[in-house]
Amino acid sequence: HKLAAKLQTSSMQDKAGELFERMGLVQQAMEAYEKGRAYRKAVELAKIHRPTQVVQLEEQWGDWLVSQRQLDQAVDHFIQAGVFNKAIESALSARNWNRAVNL
Repeated sequence: HKLAAKLQTSSMQDKAGELFERMGLVQQAMEAYEKGRAYRKAVELAKIHRPTQVVQLEEQWGDWLVSQRQLDQAVDHFIQAGVFNKAIESALSARNWNRAVNL
């Protein structure tokens, strides 16, 4: 636990998440992955241990990608989350007209 706490305080949330995961501390791992924006790892872990959280994580991932101006990538995560209004908005912002129409 001490090493994981040190990793968290040094802004290495994804590494702390990996350590928590190896220790079998799923909730702490999920929290660390979310704080560290390691959404891929968080989603993978959620699919196994917390399937009901996958949709929420996909939407958060999409929101974060929008904040980083990675709009095309955000569309995919909004689709996975079933948040089609955000997917359409992101596609339009990315000037991906065909994709927006298809959605």
